[in-house]
Amino acid sequence: MMARSNRQLTQFAVNKIREYMVYGPEKFKSDKVGNTEVRFDRCGSCPRVEVGVYLFDQKIMHLVVNPFNPRIIAGIGIFTGNFYDSKGRPSRTTRERLNGLLDALGAAQFIPEGVRVFIREDGSCCIGKGDVSKYFDAGNNPILILAHPTDLVFS
Repeated sequence: MMARSNRQLTQFAVNKIREYMVYGPEKFKSDKVGNTEVRFDRCGSCPRVEVGVYLFDQKIMHLVVNPFNPRIIAGIGIFTGNFYDSKGRPSRTTRERLNGLLDALGAAQFIPEGVRVFIREDGSCCIGKGDVSKYFDAGNNPILILAHPTDLVFS
């Protein structure tokens, strides 16, 4: 059974991303609660800006935003955070955090609803929905998803 705090920290990350989308980078404040941090990062040498989600100071997701309108998500990077179980799959905490974030992004129509990190019957870990998925483990990350409300497009 998952510790209650994991869900609370996932909700914290979801709320921080919503805060960014509503108020934009000008009013967004990076924040950390427990093992989870959400922060706004601007590349010093390029126009790329992103909102990153970190677990134990390791990036597990970043939302790459449009440099001309930073409230529009252009793509999503999904990372393992270098936390693995004995089979090389992302840890339960990483999967739980990512699934909460993916659910929220699907509900907000940045990606199709139902995109998940999941363990297949053969024991491998994947990210996707239905028949459209990619392996997601120690040897297969990061996974990049282009923002689209109905089509799951991996980059």
